[in-house]
Amino acid sequence: MNNKKSSSMSFTRRRQLDEAFRRSNRQCEQKELCQKYLSTISGQTDTSFQQHQKELAEIEMINCIRRCISHLCYRNIYEKDPLERGEIDVRANQFKSCWIKEQKI
Repeated sequence: MNNKKSSSMSFTRRRQLDEAFRRSNRQCEQKELCQKYLSTISGQTDTSFQQHQKELAEIEMINCIRRCISHLCYRNIYEKDPLERGEIDVRANQFKSCWIKEQKI
């Protein structure tokens, strides 16, 4: 019976942390520092150059949001090797785990 309660509390806590992470992500997306990439991301891409610029802006916005959410986690996971154009972000879960550990401090 205690195991059910523990895992239920753990599940509830995990859901709270997931929601807090999404909220932080949305808040950082709205900050002026990260907003500057939106006009390029949402603009027309008639040429390959514009498409290239859009892809770069998307990556820069993701990097900006990650720095905003947790500068320490960003520094530890992405700073020496930031996301690049076309890269699949296989470190996203590592970043989120780092952020969750920060919340427990």
